Amino acid sequence: MANKRQAADESSPQEGRIDALRQIARSGLFWRTFLLLAGLAIASVISVFAAYRLLERAPPEQRLAWEITSIINLTRTALLGSDPERRMRMLEELVREEDVRVLPLEPSDSIDSSKMTPSLRALESRLRLLLSESTSVAARVNDEDGLWVSFDLSGDSYWLLLPARRAERQIDPALGFIALVAALLASGGAFAIAWFIDRPLAQLAQAISSVSRSESPPKLREDGPPQLARVKRQFNRMARDLADLEHDRTLALAGISHDLRSPLTRLRMEVELARIDIAQRDAMVEDIGRINAIVGQFIDYARSNQPPRVQQVDASEVLADLVDRYANDVRSGCLAMQAHFVPGVSWHGDPIDLQRIVVNLIDNAIRHGRHPNTSQAIVDIALTRSGGVMEINIRDHGPGIPASRHEEALRPFARLDAARSDPGGTHAGTGLGLAIVARIVRRYGGSLSLGNADGDGLHIGVQLPDWSEST
Repeated sequence: MANKRQAADESSPQEGRIDALRQIARSGLFWRTFLLLAGLAIASVISVFAAYRLLERAPPEQRLAWEITSIINLTRTALLGSDPERRMRMLEELVREEDVRVLPLEPSDSIDSSKMTPSLRALESRLRLLLSESTSVAARVNDEDGLWVSFDLSGDSYWLLLPARRAERQIDPALGFIALVAALLASGGAFAIAWFIDRPLAQLAQAISSVSRSESPPKLREDGPPQLARVKRQFNRMARDLADLEHDRTLALAGISHDLRSPLTRLRMEVELARIDIAQRDAMVEDIGRINAIVGQFIDYARSNQPPRVQQVDASEVLADLVDRYANDVRSGCLAMQAHFVPGVSWHGDPIDLQRIVVNLIDNAIRHGRHPNTSQAIVDIALTRSGGVMEINIRDHGPGIPASRHEEALRPFARLDAARSDPGGTHAGTGLGLAIVARIVRRYGGSLSLGNADGDGLHIGVQLPDWSEST
């Protein structure tokens, strides 16, 4: 388990191009496009507001200070230049027209300093430069909110009370809120544009995923921008070519294998009934059985791309039954098998596929798993499940395979005779065992890894998710 695993799969030039397309389609283009567009839009909004602030002739506190100073000076002049009888009417007119009140400042006035903001403190410092050092500003006096500004009139102190909204309109205009709305609108537009760009690529990625699982992908609509439409047309053409090629190959393998089995059966019957030497007859029967096994592998390879018949499978029981089939080899001493199965491992898939995987892996280990110093094949098999993935691990104690040739070992008809030998040639194979396993595992969206075990031998790990989860 601690070995460094190397993900491998059956490959061909066309399937290599499919893998490359799948990686491009799943490279996070949507989020990269969205973040780029949103970043540019938000940066533009921030730049506009920064330029607006920079080009302002005066800060908002300064403009408000000039306005209040003008109101105070006009009020002071009007009150000092009018007779006492008209002053009350003038103050009432000021409240009615300008919503400005003049109130006497009393030493007992309660000023709430907690309402002071940095903007109001900046306004107070500017008013002191324009009016007098004794000028003070408050946001709440005697539990009444507003903009309170003190001033002197004929030696007496007064409050000039303006509505709070008048100060907020100048000091704290809703530029931040406007910027936030603009940024949200820009992000929404960027999201829509990114979705429009990513949607056809996501459909292409889904279709590529279907092809990689040996399913027939839906035909893509050949519309959109010219570049994308051309890619869709090429993909549809490639998908048709792959489907036709796979169909022809399946028919050819299945037809040839089926046509060979009937004469092989008749030949075996004739050999068994022929009057020849027993040793010679047994050798011929063994050769016919070997040919029949090779034909069976051709049939299995042709069927390994067919859609599975999904059902709940007790994998522990299936593997235990398969191991029992090798009891004669164990009793004869040519095989030593150690099985470690977690009981009650459940898996959703085709039990025939599971049997094909395990039988091909065990046969491969028996065929190539003999240690050079002994004629006995030693095979370790384990079954576990973690979360939604079932894992099968098989190890032999043969010479192993060089790491540089692990991927080659999974190709159809691969014969690594230089790397893994079969003494005597009594268990010659077709080079399809691991290729069949790789195709089935890929169809379930699982993974197949090869690695040389510590000491000697080859370790093969198969991870199979439930079919309902892999789709």
